[in-house]
Amino acid sequence: MLESLIISNQSYNLVGDIGGTNARFALVAPGKSELMRIKTLQCTKFETVQEAIKSYLSSINDVEIISACIASAGTTHLDIFKPANNAWVINKSNVSSALNDIHVNWINDFSAQALATTTLKDNDVIVINQGTVRPERVRLVIGPGTGLGTCGLINSSNGWVPLPAQGGHSDFAPNSSLEIEIWTLLQKQFGHVAVERILSGPGIVNLYKALCQINEKEVLFNSPSEITSAAIKVNPDSISKETLHLFCRIFGSVTGTIALSTGCLGGIYITSDLVRNFLDFFIDSDFLKSFEDKGRLKYYMTDIPIFISKKENMGLIGSTYQLNK
Repeated sequence: MLESLIISNQSYNLVGDIGGTNARFALVAPGKSELMRIKTLQCTKFETVQEAIKSYLSSINDVEIISACIASAGTTHLDIFKPANNAWVINKSNVSSALNDIHVNWINDFSAQALATTTLKDNDVIVINQGTVRPERVRLVIGPGTGLGTCGLINSSNGWVPLPAQGGHSDFAPNSSLEIEIWTLLQKQFGHVAVERILSGPGIVNLYKALCQINEKEVLFNSPSEITSAAIKVNPDSISKETLHLFCRIFGSVTGTIALSTGCLGGIYITSDLVRNFLDFFIDSDFLKSFEDKGRLKYYMTDIPIFISKKENMGLIGSTYQLNK
């Protein structure tokens, strides 16, 4: 974070990344890519995104915002939309008015994540599967957080083009008798069982509680951080550890299904603060085995490169990329 570069009475671009839990903002000098004054705000502390933006800007002295790009979960192509897993209803006109009627470029949060992967260097990623990168083919970017984000990315004659999607809301397809039991419990609770009911922070809690019920065990933890911490400690809680094992296995299976559907031979990039919280466990898990377990197409799966991004603020980086296009 480059605090010293902020100059009063100068013009800057505003970039934002609105998720289900947090909203992140930063300033970027025109034509530059360095993020300055990065700040994370809890969405629940503000009634609207305009209030969050005003709170952010009030902490910065005398700068003019000349343009903005904000990434958000949800259907950002609409003039009024509700971010997934967030209580805000965003009216684009109201946000522009709050910023003195400047143009605000809105993109899907995982479109921003996808664009940010084009800036990654070798030391910014962990290789999960080497495979063979085919740059002319689709790249898949996926990551569990408050929900499950997905986006395709293709390199065209006009540069990188994101293919935003809502893959986290696709149906969860159980692959074992245990997963069928879990699906049955979640179906009673939610009706439609989307994959992000399992592959997300809240999904880890859903999965843990379902396993407690199936194994007739007391529920000891009620947050993703508690469950992941209990799973990876020296003497792990058995249900928490089983929860993470199953999470990784299902994540591999779902990622593999999307890979088959998109033909993402350009590689898969996992961008997830949640996964980075138990990274060693994830690397040693059955994620890759489950990803490759696609019957007659296993040979196809084993050649798809898979990387985990270690870089933070990918949404803000991608918003900056979009702003400078």
